[in-house]
Amino acid sequence: HTLTNILEKNSMDDTPRDIADLLKMNEAAKNMRNREIAMQSLTRSKILMSHPDLDMEPLFVYKLKFLPLITNWFRRSTQLCSDEVGRWKESVPKMQSRELSAVYKFVRGMPLLASDGYWTNVLNDSQAEKRKLQMMLQRAEENERCALKRLKR
Repeated sequence: HTLTNILEKNSMDDTPRDIADLLKMNEAAKNMRNREIAMQSLTRSKILMSHPDLDMEPLFVYKLKFLPLITNWFRRSTQLCSDEVGRWKESVPKMQSRELSAVYKFVRGMPLLASDGYWTNVLNDSQAEKRKLQMMLQRAEENERCALKRLKR
């Protein structure tokens, strides 16, 4: 069920403007073709309207595990909310700015985890590169032995 009006349908005169806007957004989403996408878009739009600066601190208990979910949520929201829902529309640069702000809050809130994660990634990359080089060296040595055998025949 979606609330689209309070009291009679055309008596919105006494309704505060912000509530009237939300009701109009509900009405617009109700009339959209793909209802599921419309409701997702409407929900995310209302969250972003009500919370211009999302607080990331409650998510710190999950450490950096939540960071990919947050970035994916913002990217999906950018797709959904860049189309006008009712009277509200969020620009792509503004959504990207909000996503960057959320990532910054994570990094700022957990600097040691972020730096440890970076150096762990550097270590993993260098170990993978070292394994590749060792395999290439083994192949080169095998090719050299094979060539020497054939030359001695």
